[in-house]
Amino acid sequence: MKIAVAAILQESNNFSPVPTTYDDFNPVFGPAVLARHSGKLTEMGGFLDILSATPSIEIAPVCAAWAITANRLRRTDFARLKNDFAHHLSEANPDALLLAMHGAQTAVAEDDVEGSILTIARKILGPRKPIFLTLDLHANLTQRMVTLADAIVGYHTYPHIDMFETGQKAARLLLRTLSGELRPSIAYRKLPLIIPPENSQTHRGPMHALITAAQAVEASGLAEAISIFPVQPWLDIAEMGCSVVAVTNNRPKSAQRYADTFARRLWRGKNDFEITLTPVPEAIAAALSLPTGPTILAESSDSTGSGSPGDSTGVLKHLLNAPLSGPAAIFLVDPATVAAAFEAGVGATITRKIGASFDKKHSKPVRVSAYVKLLSDGSWTARARGYNTGITTSMGRTAVLVSGHVHILVAERSAMTVDPELFRSHGIDPVYCKIVVVKSPNGFRAAYEPLAAAIFVVDTPGVSSANLRQLPFKKVSRPLYPLDPDTPTPEGL
Repeated sequence: MKIAVAAILQESNNFSPVPTTYDDFNPVFGPAVLARHSGKLTEMGGFLDILSATPSIEIAPVCAAWAITANRLRRTDFARLKNDFAHHLSEANPDALLLAMHGAQTAVAEDDVEGSILTIARKILGPRKPIFLTLDLHANLTQRMVTLADAIVGYHTYPHIDMFETGQKAARLLLRTLSGELRPSIAYRKLPLIIPPENSQTHRGPMHALITAAQAVEASGLAEAISIFPVQPWLDIAEMGCSVVAVTNNRPKSAQRYADTFARRLWRGKNDFEITLTPVPEAIAAALSLPTGPTILAESSDSTGSGSPGDSTGVLKHLLNAPLSGPAAIFLVDPATVAAAFEAGVGATITRKIGASFDKKHSKPVRVSAYVKLLSDGSWTARARGYNTGITTSMGRTAVLVSGHVHILVAERSAMTVDPELFRSHGIDPVYCKIVVVKSPNGFRAAYEPLAAAIFVVDTPGVSSANLRQLPFKKVSRPLYPLDPDTPTPEGL
């Protein structure tokens, strides 16, 4: 058997001022896929781990592409990405496909990128060859995705630390299907519900209870996979909302019953996900009152992993004026400031307005005099368990600016801030900081909770705000909770 493996992953934020381009994905094709992901803790790494241990399987690497969250992929770039995928998949002529996608990606004139890619795959493979799809826990499921995939397997963790295991799980299920042991039945239930991610971590709280129950059903053998998707809430598309997918072994009624059961529990517990945000001055004062550090300030409204540009000064302006007794670290995307730092050189002092380079609505630039401590090419390798562990990425030219106790890591391009290696690779160790600002709602917790003296999710405006009612939704189907507090309970729940 020849099994094709492919990955095209991006989460979209339709309120972001930054569009996505083909180059943002840094795609590779053919054998380069194996070089990038073999032995890495990614979904593709999980695929390869299981398939390479099966002598009767030939692996056909198709593509591997990942882009940080931003707004829609440009029309011509989406056409190019689709054509590349179709070409390499056709060339492979496989017996089955393992496909890793996020589940909440959009492009210009396409609200359902995953469904579009699956349509291409199904046309090439035909109706009988199995297609197994892995998705991020924050996927937005569509009817087209469920119809075209033979099985869907989602992460069970947030912060996402089971990408590799999710890939392994899907690969095992596919092998069982090809051997005739498994005949997957898939069912799903969609909810008129979106929830903020700040209080949906899976190691405690309301989502923990749901995931634990889903894992118990899987362990019993009554279902092959139960995936709960508390959709990321910054998509402005018609077919939007949380969902549940269940896969059973040739038991379609049972699959639907499990999908409905877990959707009912998610709906009934929707108020448990509400989050209280802390004003920035209050969070900084609390951090300064603690004898040790680091205190983590999570600026989720400017989360780079949620589609914000990473250029907000909502926390930075307060840090610069705070009576800090030790180092504070913060990440900022500002290409013009990086250019100025490189022109001045290490050891120089530059004075300029920084920040608000892309999102000019939610914050304003702040004037800073800062010492240029370090310049780099911005390449670093993720070390913490979670996003792209083991993968080297680049955020373009990068500078470390020091103003008083505030260390500002300024980059030309956005980057995930959930891994302390972001700072360590540029000479800033979060362990020895008094305050560390992460632009993330929850993903940072896997690596930072063991280090933190305290954690505050702070209240600043931005395009990935937890204040969902304040976002300018136009296309979502209404009613939708919590935008419409009186949204009726879906029929049958």
